[in-house]
Amino acid sequence: MRGITGVVKIGGAEGNKLRPLMEELAARASTGERWAIVHGASGIMDRFCVERGIRVRMITSPSGYRSRFVGETERAVFEEAAMAYGALIQEKLSNLGMPSVQLRPEVSGVYAARKDVLRESAGGRIRIVRGNYSGTVGRVDTSYIASIMDAGITPVLPPLGLDRASSLAINIDGDRLAAAVASSLGAILVILSNVPGLMKDAGDPATTIPEGALGDWGVLEHYAEGNMKRKLTAAREALENGTRRVHLADGRVSDPIRSALEGNGTCLIR
Repeated sequence: MRGITGVVKIGGAEGNKLRPLMEELAARASTGERWAIVHGASGIMDRFCVERGIRVRMITSPSGYRSRFVGETERAVFEEAAMAYGALIQEKLSNLGMPSVQLRPEVSGVYAARKDVLRESAGGRIRIVRGNYSGTVGRVDTSYIASIMDAGITPVLPPLGLDRASSLAINIDGDRLAAAVASSLGAILVILSNVPGLMKDAGDPATTIPEGALGDWGVLEHYAEGNMKRKLTAAREALENGTRRVHLADGRVSDPIRSALEGNGTCLIR
């Protein structure tokens, strides 16, 4: 009998820990559960940029979302960084005896729409920034992903989407990619990061909000700061498109998926 089908997103920022998640996924796979992994790449991208003398530029949109500006040079470096981090995940799974495959976007069925022009809020003014090579999640065809999972292989998906106009792999948001994949698969979504969940006070884990629903979204958004704003947006997209549960939880603990499913973190439902 098939067990849980889930999508887990692990952030790429410094402070996230891979080993606890990899060990738990290996144990869960042995019981018949099927999981797809979506990962970030921000930490390794920052390191590559420092090593190569590339300035890291972050842009805050008028609506308060903070994102990386990815020019033509940065696009190639980000692709390299994303694939390198995915290879590290695959190596750790292999060491645990768990078969996995790293999927480039042209194979995974993940498509993106490039956002050449960004709007930046800076110094009380709105500026137009051109030459961007990141994009939004477009169509996601999970037929190949599902076939791999059915075969007992764990797909590892980088935060990259294929831009059909240019045929380039471009940077997309990993949280929103995970939401799209989970919705398409009808899977549980667990978004892990280096914080315990959505908190009323971002500096106090004791204020973590344990649960919420679509009807509470105005209140939930009020408390979302920084990168949590995008995670909350991803959660809403997942719920609105068929995912029944989304967990925002801490990836630094032992058995982070079990911890999330048992109520540690923030559980969001329709």
